[in-house]
Amino acid sequence: MQRPSNPSANHMPFTREIELLLGSVGAVQSLFMGAYLFAIKKRNNTHLLLGLFFLLITLRIVKSLLWVYLDTVPNWFLNLGFIAHAASGPALFLYFHYYLSQKRWKPINYLHFIPALMLLAFILRLNEDNFWYLGGYTALLVQQLAYTVLSLGIVIRAALQIGKTKRTYPRAHWIWLFILVVGATSIQLAYFTNYILGITPYMAGPVIYALFVYVIAFYGITRNTVLQPPGFQRKYRNINMDEHDFELAKTRILGLMVSEKPYLQETFNIGQMSKSISFPSYLTSHVINKGFRTNFSDFINSYRIKEAETKLRSSAYHYIKISEIAYECGFNSLSSFNLAFRKQTGTTPSKFRKAHT
Repeated sequence: MQRPSNPSANHMPFTREIELLLGSVGAVQSLFMGAYLFAIKKRNNTHLLLGLFFLLITLRIVKSLLWVYLDTVPNWFLNLGFIAHAASGPALFLYFHYYLSQKRWKPINYLHFIPALMLLAFILRLNEDNFWYLGGYTALLVQQLAYTVLSLGIVIRAALQIGKTKRTYPRAHWIWLFILVVGATSIQLAYFTNYILGITPYMAGPVIYALFVYVIAFYGITRNTVLQPPGFQRKYRNINMDEHDFELAKTRILGLMVSEKPYLQETFNIGQMSKSISFPSYLTSHVINKGFRTNFSDFINSYRIKEAETKLRSSAYHYIKISEIAYECGFNSLSSFNLAFRKQTGTTPSKFRKAHT
């Protein structure tokens, strides 16, 4: 395949060895970030979109390195690099959109990836002579420039609205967004200014991105809470649970409480409940919050208090210490039992016992 030729290509300020090294380590770091985001246990659509972006950029950089430093590269692999480039802009734009709006994923957003999918369908037929040098590559770069402008616009717009809306972000989250949008913009603009304007070297994109991706990775991993919007799980913004599954989870929770009485175990937690009813922890928490209008701790304590009330009424427990009853009902201390009992019944365990014996 014909190598890029432009006036600036012969005036690259880096030696070939440094250029290759920086591009390679940038690709490796980008690959690591993509794998890291996909490996997060409690990932959501923002993690997946950002992880997809890093993996796509990895392919794009590897394609550029092979094209420049190998004599021959299969056309299908070159096309794969271009396809990754076509999908990277939409992936990053949607990441910023959902990061800043915290809305649910909409299937219509898959339309953003139609151009990349169309290219993928012809991956074995396209080459530089019948498509890319006939306007295909120009169209790709213009498309990416458009998504770059949209990404910059959505971040700038959100920053300008600080104080005008109820949604605010800590400073660390704004720093994260700034670093990411500048780093991503740099590689898109580098490719655009190389081919369209002819003012930057072809390898400027991978080299510049290599410098940014380490800053992005360091900041994102050392402050991993910035990878998703603050309060994401608390607000359940991206939970997509239909009515059938919601009612099924409620039924299973109630059935578990009656049949197995797991609340009598002091260490019983939401993870164990989720495993028992075969639902993810975040959905279980969502169902308890929305379906029973309470949190997990108060929900479990309500069953423990009912169990304690039964024992405090029973003549068989008349001479049993209240502290022993508290431990049998799943409380880990007498003080926590007294607080929970008073919160639910409006009286103390000792007064309740006297009133019912």
